[in-house]
Amino acid sequence: MNRGVAITDTLEEIAISENGKIDNFQKVARDLMADFIQSIQIAPDGVVTDIYPEAGNEAGKIDLMHDESRGEICRYGRDKNIVTMQGPFDLKQGGQGIAIRNPVYLEGADGSPVFWGFTIVIIRVPEIFTESIQALTKFGYDYSLTKTVSPLSDDIEIVSSSGNIMKNPITFEFEFCGSLFDFEIMPADGWSHGWNVFPQLFLGICVILLLTGLTVVILVIERHRDTLKKWR
Repeated sequence: MNRGVAITDTLEEIAISENGKIDNFQKVARDLMADFIQSIQIAPDGVVTDIYPEAGNEAGKIDLMHDESRGEICRYGRDKNIVTMQGPFDLKQGGQGIAIRNPVYLEGADGSPVFWGFTIVIIRVPEIFTESIQALTKFGYDYSLTKTVSPLSDDIEIVSSSGNIMKNPITFEFEFCGSLFDFEIMPADGWSHGWNVFPQLFLGICVILLLTGLTVVILVIERHRDTLKKWR
């Protein structure tokens, strides 16, 4: 997700350095593309004008500021000058995605910031977590990752999950781009298998005690030998 934000930052720097122009957008976006990204977009004045790749994403060229499902969060990001994250939502190409929108400001004639538009990355979920998911499954863990839909909503959506019901999982909460994430994890076999450790633990303690006792006996014997040598 940080890489997604980094891509929007790169486009922002280009727009600022070129006074609001991003020449050869298609070429630049192609170089920034990654396998977990659905599309890279720019939206001057809040209207999406360029998308990479273009094929299959034509429907994404919309007025974000006045869109029914996107307008409120886009205006919030613009007014607060913060990167926002919205989703997951269904993609027309199939699957689900999360939108990262970075508001870009240029310097006006009087030195005050002037809103230019958004640099945007749509990341695919759960594909972005493929490596993590494979690792968790390999090591025998069930998991669930949920997030609030946006900074303006408390509605919770599942981002990725093993699909199994979890009892007393370990929970970790964190915030990213204004959204609250909740990650839960536990062994796929449950915590009960931990009781199997106690017999081995007991045996280990017994062995340590026996070795300690044996060491003491050896030291005592050696001490007695030294004493006998002195009396001879």
